[in-house]
Amino acid sequence: MKKSIFWVFIVSFLSFMFIISPCDAQQKKDWPVKGVTIGAAPIGGVYYVWAGGPAKVLGEKMGIPASVESTGGPVHNVQLVNNKELHFGMVTAAPAYEGWTGTGWAKGKKYQNIRVIFPMYTTYFQMYALKKSGIKSIKDFNGKIIGTGPVGGTPATYWPMIIAEAGVKPKKIVNASSSDLDDQLKDGLIDANGQSVGLPWGLISATETTHDIVVIGVEDDIATRFIKKHPDFAKGIIPKGTYKSAPYNIPTLTVWNFMVTYKDMPADFVYEFTKQIFKNKPLLVSVHKSAVEVEPKNILYSPIPLHPGAIKYYEEIGIKIPKELKQ
Repeated sequence: MKKSIFWVFIVSFLSFMFIISPCDAQQKKDWPVKGVTIGAAPIGGVYYVWAGGPAKVLGEKMGIPASVESTGGPVHNVQLVNNKELHFGMVTAAPAYEGWTGTGWAKGKKYQNIRVIFPMYTTYFQMYALKKSGIKSIKDFNGKIIGTGPVGGTPATYWPMIIAEAGVKPKKIVNASSSDLDDQLKDGLIDANGQSVGLPWGLISATETTHDIVVIGVEDDIATRFIKKHPDFAKGIIPKGTYKSAPYNIPTLTVWNFMVTYKDMPADFVYEFTKQIFKNKPLLVSVHKSAVEVEPKNILYSPIPLHPGAIKYYEEIGIKIPKELKQ
């Protein structure tokens, strides 16, 4: 009799635990349990690598398969998530804001089906050139051929604007994947290769092991003028020693990155995803160390509204979300 009571207790307890498990996706019929997609950027870029962290959280901690999709980058991700062609997308603040307001690259069309979930990291605008080119700053770009990443990405969208703000006119702007542009730089087909990524940019770290290069940021006077026109950007510093080719601080422009989804993604799913992201921050950092900036307080840098499921999490832990981020 005691054995029977014991086993009834064990079975009941296990059944109870099964029912209340917050990450038991099969019990959430409106969750995308068959799998989700995360829009990143071209293969080989920081976004593509970084997306592996959230994909692991979804798969290993929530039981939901996640695939990282190669896209054109932030602008493309805003479009794809807005149209529900992706479940999630990685975006930088400026393209997200311009998409929301219909300004800049959006050219009057508003992309207001997107909502922010969590902050990722700060992007640093950076370029490099072979030392033998004689290039030392953006102001040396007159008549040069400059690579700015793939069309649809943050660097391809904003580097030309930054260069124009410097008052120089390159011979040509070339768009391709960063790795392809790196090959072109080494072959003498372009003069500088630029991106907007977290620190360190692996391509610079790799290239400087085989070539003498100079690392280029955005000088203070150029940054000041640019920020007046694009207030979602901020000044930043690439710390000395980030690259062996730069034993000094490099001033530049920065902008935040965020994970977004579409407005009617189930709120309880987004709540749990948000919770698991912060709970498993070490896993994210193991994929890319820029994830050290994944902190709840940094959600307040978002330039567009948050998803209701994410808002619930932040408010539960004591973060006051401004009215303008609740829509």
